[in-house]
Amino acid sequence: MTNLQLNYTHPWLLLLIIPAILLTLIPYFRMSKKYRRTRNRIISMVLHSIAMVIAINLLAGISFSYEVPNTKNEILLLVDVSDSNEESREDKDSFVQTVLGICGRDYNVGVVKFGYGCEYAVELTDDATNAYEAYLASKDPDTTATDLASALEYTAGLFNNPEAAKIVLISDGIETDRAATSVIKAIAADGIMVDTLCFPNEEHDEIQILSVTVPDQHIVLGEAFNTELIVKSNLGKGEQTFELTLYDNEEKLGTTAVTVTKEEQTLPISILLEEKGMHELRFEIKHPGDTQVKNNAYHAFINLEVFDNILLIERYENESEKLQKILEKDFNVTAISVEEDLASFPKDMQSMAAYEQIILVNIAYSDMPAGFEELLNEYVYSLGGGLFTVGGKNEMVNGSLVPHAYNREDLAASTYYKQMLPVNAIDYTPPIALMIVVDTSASMSMGRLPAAIEGAEACLDTLHDRDFCGVMSFNTVANEEREVLPVSQRENILEAIRKIDDDDSAGGGTSFSGAIRDAGLALAAINNVERKHIILVTDGDPGDEGRTEDGKGYLDYTDYNVGNEITMSIVTVGDISASNKEKMNELATTGGGKFYNVAQTELEQIPSTMQQDLALEAIAEIQYGEEFIPKIKDLTPIVTGITQNAMPPLTGYYGTVAKKDAVVPLMGDYVPIYAQWKYGEGNVGSFMSDLGGEWSGTFIEDLVGQAIITNIVNALFPMEDVRAEGFDYSIKTDNYTTQLNVYNLDETHRIDVTVTPITESLAELRDQGIPVKAQEGNRRFSFEIKDSGLYEIKIKKSDENGTLLSETVFYKTFSYSEEYNAFPTRAPLGADLMALLTEDGNGIVINDPADVFQNLAKTLKRSYDPRIPLLILAIVLVLLDIAVRKFKFKWPHELIREHKQKKADAMAAKLRKTESNG
Repeated sequence: MTNLQLNYTHPWLLLLIIPAILLTLIPYFRMSKKYRRTRNRIISMVLHSIAMVIAINLLAGISFSYEVPNTKNEILLLVDVSDSNEESREDKDSFVQTVLGICGRDYNVGVVKFGYGCEYAVELTDDATNAYEAYLASKDPDTTATDLASALEYTAGLFNNPEAAKIVLISDGIETDRAATSVIKAIAADGIMVDTLCFPNEEHDEIQILSVTVPDQHIVLGEAFNTELIVKSNLGKGEQTFELTLYDNEEKLGTTAVTVTKEEQTLPISILLEEKGMHELRFEIKHPGDTQVKNNAYHAFINLEVFDNILLIERYENESEKLQKILEKDFNVTAISVEEDLASFPKDMQSMAAYEQIILVNIAYSDMPAGFEELLNEYVYSLGGGLFTVGGKNEMVNGSLVPHAYNREDLAASTYYKQMLPVNAIDYTPPIALMIVVDTSASMSMGRLPAAIEGAEACLDTLHDRDFCGVMSFNTVANEEREVLPVSQRENILEAIRKIDDDDSAGGGTSFSGAIRDAGLALAAINNVERKHIILVTDGDPGDEGRTEDGKGYLDYTDYNVGNEITMSIVTVGDISASNKEKMNELATTGGGKFYNVAQTELEQIPSTMQQDLALEAIAEIQYGEEFIPKIKDLTPIVTGITQNAMPPLTGYYGTVAKKDAVVPLMGDYVPIYAQWKYGEGNVGSFMSDLGGEWSGTFIEDLVGQAIITNIVNALFPMEDVRAEGFDYSIKTDNYTTQLNVYNLDETHRIDVTVTPITESLAELRDQGIPVKAQEGNRRFSFEIKDSGLYEIKIKKSDENGTLLSETVFYKTFSYSEEYNAFPTRAPLGADLMALLTEDGNGIVINDPADVFQNLAKTLKRSYDPRIPLLILAIVLVLLDIAVRKFKFKWPHELIREHKQKKADAMAAKLRKTESNG
């Protein structure tokens, strides 16, 4: 035992000893000497004093801490044996052999192999004599994926003595499933250190299919359509030619030579299908210089159905006459008008489901009869029907022309209609991904933190649904209060902002580095925005360095963010020193943003200041009178075979902005002319002009314009039959694992999910079935798909008696494991991920086998709580004190002396009696 220490929880309570002693001694010395010098009084005073001292120590929270020698450290070597790191297998084996060879009996050592799963190859032992042979003889787990997170969790659970334990992670740092960063801090919190040794992979000649995109709208039977094949290679600069083979339902359609000129290139592949039903498409590439062939095939599917029933609703009678003539060439069109046929509007879902598409010509929300908006939303979102909205005749208000359809005030008053459209009829600013970072250190007092929170709420109010926003707080450490979410999830973001003020972690120091690093990593993962920005609100007094030798200062991380096109502005709250102003100005300048200093007396200006940092000029609600040519932006079937030179003109448009997930085949100056998106199960398209001739006279008379209109309508038809009922569900895939969540169900409903392979070559797997795990009362489901092919996922809803109420079917493909992705994009990865795991795991980067035995605990901390024994002792002393006061007693030597005296007296009496008798 070493380093014995006496500890108190509340040491200031020890001061009670002084009044306690005084209260004991003063009454004692006030007695006359005759009484206080008695044996009972002295003993009582001593017992009373000791009992009080013990009681005061108990109140102060006494405890003992000490250290004992640690002779049994535990080390587990966690070895990555996945396919992606196979080329380093011999080097890793050599390292394991060396470590096991130099490990003495002062350590328990073991080995775990992992890939997609774990194998406990060598159990913890202090005798490593035969450990290496056992390691080589052990079987490998599934090597087709790399689940670092599960491997770390599994290994951490094997230790007998976590506080003296170490994991040595030996890997390439390329993970495919879950995220190791999500578990490493919890493992370190248990006292387990995580060291890392990275064996990076060498770069090989590689070409692979990254993705295949098929049209997500209706495809016309017998008409060619384009799929987009994204191919990436590192075979060198210049032209590279490879063979592309296409299979339809496992039947070979043909092979063609394809040439690419870029490292990553999107290739349009034209396909023509002449039969109805499900088509499983498989694209395979082949190149003589390719190294990895398991990533050379990619699966997709198309389900072909024929639909042609359209309900056209116009605001004014005959307003859509020209449009009807174009459509009636190919479709069955039923037309009604608000002006004449309001009573003919569909009144229930059955009458809506008689059509596969509804076209609204110049229809505002205010034109819709009661209940129609809700029916329309259900028709598109749940049943999968198509919706096409078009402008039309506008209105004069106070001498100015204002829109009838796409009217901003009108749409704002709607509940569902504004959500359904692929555009927002609002003031337009460039889409932004914003991370609000709020300082919660102890110095954010005197109203600074509430002002910062009000500013964060004001920023959120400024953003539109197409934008993204996340929330972080920081003091000594950074905390992600809410990950970067679409602003459509406004309530979730607002809840996180308001939670900051009640956060138990508020207080402490001010460390900028971690917050700026984590904010940048979060924003780097967001796509489809024109601007990524950080607003950091602080009192402007950083406790860490701007630049450090290891590149981990807050300015270093700001440079990294700027390299990823992430800007940052600084807002300081309260009065700060000149030196700190200089630091914050430098930080904002480095971050490509602005520096705002709001004085303590002007904290109410924080919200407007933060809003000012986001403010940009908006576009007009309506623009007309000048002819312009719509530009082809997104290449979709709507503009297939149409060139920009042949595009007919328009003379007016409505100012809107495309929502985040919308595609925009036709674009004006900064505004969409036609936008389309997937809304629930259906498709919605919006044309930002009229098709009655006022602004579109040339457009609808031109054959190219007519072709575009026909293509738009074709694209909006559903991919499958309109269903009577659907499900609100979400699906998330992490390589092998798929997570399915089903929402908005009655508590009495039961949901069953089945996953069935469709691909013919997976017949044996189809017979076995894909196991589905149900959680959270049959509302959350997970399953694993590991074999390439097409799968049918069926969701059945039953009532409490087991009667089937409805079912939804959708399809999913799986092509290859991320293990064989030669160009992974998951961040961080490789050496960067290993370094982050080392940092968060309180470990070291291994450079030599001997390093494994560094930074191990030589002693173990122990503590002892003596309060119960001391409490018993205090009670005993109090009882003895009472006994001494109430009863007289004699010491043992006095009793012996008394006994001897009595015996002597008895002998003397006997002698006297004998003498008197004599």
